[in-house]
Amino acid sequence: MAHVNPDGDAIYSCLAMKGILSALGKDVYLLNDGPFKRREIAGVKDLFLQQVPESLKEKNPLLIILDCSTEDRPGNVYQSLKGNETIVIDHHSSGTPFYRKELSYIVPRSPSTTLLVDEIRIALSVKLTKEIAECLMIGFLTDTGFFHFINQDQAKDSFYKIASFAETGINPYELYDRLHDGKKLEDIKIAARIIAESKSLFGGKLILAYEKKEYETEERPGDAVYRSLLEAENVKAVVLVKEKDGAIEFGFRAKQNSNVDVGSLAASIGGGGHALASGATVKGLKIEDAEEFIIRLLMPLI
Repeated sequence: MAHVNPDGDAIYSCLAMKGILSALGKDVYLLNDGPFKRREIAGVKDLFLQQVPESLKEKNPLLIILDCSTEDRPGNVYQSLKGNETIVIDHHSSGTPFYRKELSYIVPRSPSTTLLVDEIRIALSVKLTKEIAECLMIGFLTDTGFFHFINQDQAKDSFYKIASFAETGINPYELYDRLHDGKKLEDIKIAARIIAESKSLFGGKLILAYEKKEYETEERPGDAVYRSLLEAENVKAVVLVKEKDGAIEFGFRAKQNSNVDVGSLAASIGGGGHALASGATVKGLKIEDAEEFIIRLLMPLI
């Protein structure tokens, strides 16, 4: 299992781990609360259980939680099995540990959880098949924005890994198209509206954008918004604000040369993530107060 509202790294870490453990003769169940809205994971929703069968509870299974740093993030499927022996495999460092350290593999310097899963595959002497490699590669590519969010220290090892995945016969061009093509024109236009209505602050160093309720679609516009706004002149960080019931959801992205650690920033308000990409939800905050809140938060950093 991985975190709720999963992304590609979370889901494909689970799928790769299932491939590895199945090769060792283990019985593996995939669990996730969802929702499976992201384009890269929509097609594998039916492979995951969203409720824990009583027959599985009776087996007292080992829990393997991937891409998840805090106990609240795995959702209801975790609560149904809470108390079982638990292993956590993750590249996030934020949050209070809810696992035995000696049973877990936490490496914050890794650009994706799937690359950690590959290290486990190697340690277990499981052959790298095309199916496992594709899962590992999709998780890495989606979590790093197709290499955009890896730093110099991560680059060498990352390229070695991707080369080994490609050797199994994966076509990167086809994979890119599968993950990006097929968007509805209206969804593309919504991303364009969010970009057009964005606001420049601190002389262009910070760009604030709002994903209004009326802009909600099946396709998440955030990735396109971040990608475009991070290319603006002088920009150091982009914040995407989304109104939820009784809360505000913030998405943070930063340029590598900005010295703004948005992972630490998000952690300071109850969220988490990476130095260049993170998020947080602040309960009780109103949409009209979001700008003042963000300015106060980022003013010492920008």
